[in-house]
Amino acid sequence: MATKTSTLVRAAVALCAVAAGGFAWAGLDTGAQASAVAPAGTPAPPPSAATPSATASTAPAAPSTPAATPTSTPSGPASQAPQTPTNKPTTTGTAAARPTSPAPGTAAAPQQTDRVSAVVPAPLPPAQLPANAAAAWKPIAPPNTRATTHDVRLNECAAVKGATTWQQQGYVSSFKTPAIQDTFTFTDATTAQQAYTDVLNAMNTCQQQSRALQSSAKISPDAQVATTATTAEGTAYSRQWTAVAGMSAPGPQTGHIYLVRHQNILAVLQFAVPADTPGANALTAADDRTTLTNLANQLNTAPAAAEQHS
Repeated sequence: MATKTSTLVRAAVALCAVAAGGFAWAGLDTGAQASAVAPAGTPAPPPSAATPSATASTAPAAPSTPAATPTSTPSGPASQAPQTPTNKPTTTGTAAARPTSPAPGTAAAPQQTDRVSAVVPAPLPPAQLPANAAAAWKPIAPPNTRATTHDVRLNECAAVKGATTWQQQGYVSSFKTPAIQDTFTFTDATTAQQAYTDVLNAMNTCQQQSRALQSSAKISPDAQVATTATTAEGTAYSRQWTAVAGMSAPGPQTGHIYLVRHQNILAVLQFAVPADTPGANALTAADDRTTLTNLANQLNTAPAAAEQHS
């Protein structure tokens, strides 16, 4: 499957535009990277209207001759009646002409198939982002939500697969460094869990991948990736390295990645701090656990996209 990348690319914070629902940056990398984009300000379609129905666009033309009468159609005068709705039963074939109520104690069959409602929770309030006392995070623009049918690359190591809805929220700190929260919904909790597991597996090999990337770029391979905290629903990582230009801005920096899967929703919060940023505080394991807990609580505020009968 083709990988869809967000236009959020690295940020020196003063510049931010919304393009096709992604953030265009220049500076430090903080999240997914994007390809094909629409004009700025294009509203994101709701998940149910993301693409036209294939069956509707390819429906065959009506036949020029009447179709054969189904074998279940009542015969006799009733079958010759005009094809217009009526609330009155016909004189013959009455039982076939109108639905009957189910017998007592019999469950009625659902009239429509199960639907999935994808409700994306609001992103984290800036005050709940890591090290906010020093960073004084602020949102850059309102969150942008769109339907997606592609894999979404988060960084040089990991991508999210199988999501149906993708929301992005950008933030900027007092140090002029960015953060991004990507929130994804899936058709069910099983698919979300698989996507979460895939990202964990990718991050668990991110040190090797990052060093290989450094070697290819003729940079001394110094990348160190570590798990810094875990909770029942989440995992936090740090990546300290001399970044290779591309998805990341070049130079020594420490990236922080927070992953939380709650029911059918997966949230990914990322930000990077340059090594020479004055006033930036180092984060502890307790800080990272708090961020994971804040993310889980935020995801819990939205109804899960559980199956619902219409």
